[in-house]
Amino acid sequence: MACESEAACLVPADSARGNLTMATLSLSGIGKRFGGHIALSDVSLEVRSGEFICLLGASGCGKTTLLRIIAGLEQHDHGEILLEGRDLSAVPCHQRNIGMVFQSLALFPHLNVADNVAYGLKMQGVDKDSRQRRAAELLALVGLAGFDTRAVASLSGGQRQRVAIARALAQEPQLFLMDEPFSALDAGLRDRLQQEVKKLQQALGVTTVFVTHDQREAMALADRIVVLNEGRIEQAASPAEIYQHPASRYVADFIGDNNLIDIQVSGQRVQIGASELVVNDAAMTDRQGSQLLSVRPEQVNVSAIADHHDGLTGQLIMQRQVGALVEREIEVNGQLIKQTCFHHSAGGFETGQPVAVSWDWSRVWVVPA
Repeated sequence: MACESEAACLVPADSARGNLTMATLSLSGIGKRFGGHIALSDVSLEVRSGEFICLLGASGCGKTTLLRIIAGLEQHDHGEILLEGRDLSAVPCHQRNIGMVFQSLALFPHLNVADNVAYGLKMQGVDKDSRQRRAAELLALVGLAGFDTRAVASLSGGQRQRVAIARALAQEPQLFLMDEPFSALDAGLRDRLQQEVKKLQQALGVTTVFVTHDQREAMALADRIVVLNEGRIEQAASPAEIYQHPASRYVADFIGDNNLIDIQVSGQRVQIGASELVVNDAAMTDRQGSQLLSVRPEQVNVSAIADHHDGLTGQLIMQRQVGALVEREIEVNGQLIKQTCFHHSAGGFETGQPVAVSWDWSRVWVVPA
């Protein structure tokens, strides 16, 4: 049963209230259509108790739809949602014991800060002293002690975000949902709030699902990242695993900067364009034939050709310094290979000169078909 409005999520039923305890979320075979458009197709996911999950993907991939289905703001067509073993499929959103921070924040402009935080408690009939005490505790927790009587309109963007977070935690939810809450903030403030939210989540231990289209944000926050593409999960893994071992071409291309290189593998020989290399890494050569190689720019080494022994050479066609880093593009057998390195280790190469290109084969990755 889907709720008709986001505001309904802010008014939990008395029976749903409890302590802020960790809970396991289980999604099995979730599907959703909007007319002829398939928004989600057979999505299954286990979110462990106390885990911080980021749903990551481009616009239209289904991440916000999935979050709204978990919250009860949309009704899925088929599949099962369990929160700590309780089937939520027919449970309205205000009875799910879920706290949610919306992209729009949905703060009430006619209420002061404390009354916004305590809104759900008031609707439950909690007495005034208790809800004011709870609001003060939560405002102190999010760094807004003393802001109780401030008008919402007088707050900065970051302060409003904190109020929305405090309000979502007021009912001591089993599950905490956040829908791109920092997308409208400038980069510096966004970074600070990311750090604060992560520390808060770790301190409280609340199971959290966070939606973002910003891969850097997902890498900074998540215990696991769930990469969605056209309504399906492409990969669900730790940030390090997704970055170092992408499970598909989409993930390899979407997460971070990457060199995706077509290769031909025959025994221990790897053909890259007109160049043939001998590779002694068994993990690299266990797949034969046409393959796609994922090489992160920081794994690429550039050296003088005289010092090079494996035969891969190219022409340095662009380089620039960005802060402490040097970024380069080298044309190798008709395709561009990007390199990133620290300025102090960049070497003295001139744009236009021939260079040797190499990498540690044990640290690169053949993308699964």
